[in-house]
Amino acid sequence: MFNFLNTAVLAAAAAALLPFLLHLFSKRKVKIVPFSSIAYLKAMQKNQVRAIKIKQLLLLVLRTLIILAVVLAFARPATTGGYLGSHASVSAVIVIDNSASMGYAAANGLYFELAIRKARSLLEMFGPEDEIAVLATNGILSTPATERAFGNTSAANDVLDDITLTDSRANLTESVTLAKELLDGSSNLNRELYIISDFQQSSLTSENKAKDVEARTYLVDVTEGNIANNGIIDVDLGNRLIEVGTEFPLTTTIKTFASDSREDILVSLYIDGRRMSQDGIRLNAGESGQIVFPVTVSNPGFHSGSIELSDDDLLADNVRYFSFFIPDNFNILIVGNSGVDARLTELALAPDEKLRRHWSVTKITYQQLASARLNEYDVVYLINDASLASGDVNRLKNYVRNGGGLFVNVGREADSAAFNSQLSEMLGVSLTSEFPKQFSRSGFFQLSQLDLEHPILSVFSDDANAGTLSFKSYAIVKSQLNSENPARILGRFSDGSPAITVNKFGRGRTMYMGCDLNPDISDITLHPFFVPFLVRSSEFLSSGFSAATDNITTGESVRRTPGRDFNVKNEFTLIEPDSTRRIVTAQVLDDVKAIDCGRLDKAGIYRIMNGTTESDRLAVNIPVEEGDLYRADWENLEAQFNASRMPQTTNLASFVSEQRFGRELWQYFILVAILLMVLEMIVARDKGAPLSEE
Repeated sequence: MFNFLNTAVLAAAAAALLPFLLHLFSKRKVKIVPFSSIAYLKAMQKNQVRAIKIKQLLLLVLRTLIILAVVLAFARPATTGGYLGSHASVSAVIVIDNSASMGYAAANGLYFELAIRKARSLLEMFGPEDEIAVLATNGILSTPATERAFGNTSAANDVLDDITLTDSRANLTESVTLAKELLDGSSNLNRELYIISDFQQSSLTSENKAKDVEARTYLVDVTEGNIANNGIIDVDLGNRLIEVGTEFPLTTTIKTFASDSREDILVSLYIDGRRMSQDGIRLNAGESGQIVFPVTVSNPGFHSGSIELSDDDLLADNVRYFSFFIPDNFNILIVGNSGVDARLTELALAPDEKLRRHWSVTKITYQQLASARLNEYDVVYLINDASLASGDVNRLKNYVRNGGGLFVNVGREADSAAFNSQLSEMLGVSLTSEFPKQFSRSGFFQLSQLDLEHPILSVFSDDANAGTLSFKSYAIVKSQLNSENPARILGRFSDGSPAITVNKFGRGRTMYMGCDLNPDISDITLHPFFVPFLVRSSEFLSSGFSAATDNITTGESVRRTPGRDFNVKNEFTLIEPDSTRRIVTAQVLDDVKAIDCGRLDKAGIYRIMNGTTESDRLAVNIPVEEGDLYRADWENLEAQFNASRMPQTTNLASFVSEQRFGRELWQYFILVAILLMVLEMIVARDKGAPLSEE
């Protein structure tokens, strides 16, 4: 059985009566004329008269059937089973994937360009009574611009004109959820959802609600052929302070995601717009490898650069940006009451005015901490920590959370209850005892088991006596690691309790040292180890200010704490990679300034200006997952979305029409009409056998 999609044409079927009417009205009244001879009448045989009548009847039937076949073809007959009536209106949502991976260059153009062309082809199938909404997976068009997101085909085409390829990651699950909300609020009962994408596995989350969409769903594929792609997945400047004129290693990791052959890849390093070095690497399919570039920078201040690969079919992940800052003058704050331990720390970091390296050291007491402007310092040392005022604790937490470095030395003045409530969260260590009020020098705890693989202590790994490094302490305060956010142990006391630890808190770093620095209690300050240890600790704690420690990806909303140069009276301006400028808001809380940059959707280098002074520079990269073009098999995708797949070569109009109305059969009726016309011509040309002359 079948129905008709253009029932109005069926009225023309009445034209099939025309051959019968013409036949009836063309009969003439017979006039009898007497003949003197009946020779001709005898010659006419009865079978010849019968043949003529059959021929006329056959032509009559053929001509009638030709008209009927043509009329039925124009009425667009279709098999039953479609879900849409011929005049039913449709509410449809078209989701366009405009993530970075859609920049893949196929034979017929970029995946994104193919997606836009397919979307325009889909719009041609809708009528004036239908309503369509177009969404993008990223950018301002990833959510409806107005309360009424639906419009006609002209409005939908205008939206397509505004969608651009982005550097961000697609989240098809979020897009489908939004499409569901739009369709649930639509007025039409007939609903359709079209998803045009390369369907990366990474763009789908485990909580996929696509099956909950009450609409006919189509997966429109834009991929074609085999995919080969190389990408940069990491750039590492190392956990160390970068100094002017000092060489440091820059390590980049490259991966071949999907390729059947061994790839020769050319890798270039650019810093401040100049190509500094170039190297090559050869990788098999699915393999990753590293290249280490030696880098030296001659000027302090902000610097930025990129690692770039030779071109392939996806350019977006062939470049990865980085930024770093080399301080002209590095500031350290030592907080400690009058005593030999604080003085020894100051001398270790700045033994002489001429030997102060690249930093300056300021020493204050705990009573002066409340008036200290923490944002002016790169590292804060709390020597022989005691109980702090609650306001000082909050300021220190904000300072570290926003990128500062904190070194806490716990000694004879330790208050375990105050330490655990005030500093334990940042340090990842809790105290389990008080410092003994009395102790004997007849026994001691040994500080040893140093982790020489950590950047702070790695400088000692080449020492022939590194394995025997140990220090005596006649009294200690015992500690243990926290269950949440535990610190990393760099050294232990002989009783097993942590002696030196490091931890990450927010964007900053912290260190704990449970050893009193007074030479009457410990011999660590008398050992040549002490000075390079504090220097390396300062470098490590401050590297958040001088190296690219943040991995910012497109699509993130970013808050930054820029460098020390800060004028609250000046506006902050964010300069984007394409030189676009916009004003950003800044807040000062507990001496820590935070700048709300908003959502950053472009990959590249961003600069934050405070008036005419550059206060910060940050690198934003596309998500690494965008380079992984792996897609789950179509059977799983169709089950996951409860949808029908449209392959890249599919005629969209025919496919959707068949789904809506059933399979159209007009082509067969046209063929039947042609065959009938050929048969009619053959029959009409047959004049029959001649009459006998006898």
